[in-house]
This record gives sequence, C-alpha cells and structure tokens, in this order.
Amino acid sequence: MSLSSSKPPSPYKMLLTVEPRKSIIELAEESGLFDINASDLVCESSANGICYYDFVLSSHIASSSDGGTKLYLAKFDGKVNLEYFEMAHIPNELFEDGLPQTDIALMTLGILTWKHLIAKSRVLCLVRNMDGDCSQALEALKRATHKFSCLHHVQATGRRNSTSSTSSHGSSQSVLNEGMKMRVMLCQTRNVVDHIPTQAIRETKALLNPSSNPILCICFPIS
Repeated sequence: MSLSSSKPPSPYKMLLTVEPRKSIIELAEESGLFDINASDLVCESSANGICYYDFVLSSHIASSSDGGTKLYLAKFDGKVNLEYFEMAHIPNELFEDGLPQTDIALMTLGILTWKHLIAKSRVLCLVRNMDGDCSQALEALKRATHKFSCLHHVQATGRRNSTSSTSSHGSSQSVLNEGMKMRVMLCQTRNVVDHIPTQAIRETKALLNPSSNPILCICFPIS
C-alpha cells in the first residue's frame, strides 16, 4: 500500500515551543504600548471630531534565548480601548537569509503580514529609534501602506530591545502608563500567527532592496 506524501512545510514556518503564557499586560509592555499615551493614538482632529489610529504595529527584537523577534498588531476600538492583540514570531532564518533586523524594516513585513486586516485603515508604527539611513526602509513602508490604502505614521519611542533582568523588568512595570494599562486590560481577543506568509517575506525583501526584484516593486507604486 502506497502512502500519500504530505506537502512539505514552509522553510520559514516557526515551530512554537511550549512556554508560560504571558499576560496581556506583559505582552503590551513588550510590544511598546506602554511607551505611548492615548493622545498618541490621535490621527487627526478637526471641527468634526477626532479620528484615532485603528491599529498599532510594533516589533520586539531579541535573541532566541529571550524569546526571539516578534511582530505585534494591536487593534483599538472607537473608544481607544484595546480590542484584540495579535503576535507573530519571526524565525531567525529570515535574518540569516537577508531580512534586515531593524524595527523600521520589520514594519513593512508587518503591513504585508496583516494586509487583509489593516487595509483602508489608520496605522501607527512604533519603532525604538530612527538611527542611521532609514530612507529605503521608509520608502518600502510607504509603498506597502499605499498599496493597501493605509494611512500610516512612524513614531520613535526610544524603548530598549529587551529586558535584561528581573529587577529591571520590575522597575519598568512600576512606571507603566496607568491610563494605557486600563485600556489594555479590556482586550477581548488574543491570537498568535503560526507563521509569516511566504509572499509577505518575498515582497518585503524586494521593497527593502528594489534592485533585487525591480519587476515586483512595480506592483507597489508610491503614487
């Protein structure tokens, strides 16, 4: 009797290890949500009222021993309370294969990973800093958001890559933004994306390095 062969797994699929489930407060702090205030979520204000960002996109760059690099997408409701929170693990193989391991570069990967969720919405992208030449990464992000009709803004928070010790973790917890903490605690849904779509990876690399795939970049016009 012959056995049917199963489809080989994606080379970039992340095998999740069993680890203690973090609380929504811990995840929010790790993602940088406590580095901003509710006022930072104001997209624009006018005589007709205030428009808030629908989503906050961020990343956390860390070594494998510290949980690895992750992307986060936080969805806020009309009252600026956290509605749902998603997380995606990024395999180290992607960085070994040429993906820049910087917050600003990962914003494009996040947009393309969650493109169906964030299309035609307002997205606040949180990064630690904008050191160095970020022009190509900013252009890649602009192309990706324009493709899916997103209004986006990049905000540098200056937060650290990771928590180095339990004592520093406790110290940072003690100064949490209490207003944002209450909004985060109202989160109704949490989800983990089991792998980064191969198409999102391919398109991100092309946008960050246009000369590698100029034909694909034509599909992401700036205007």
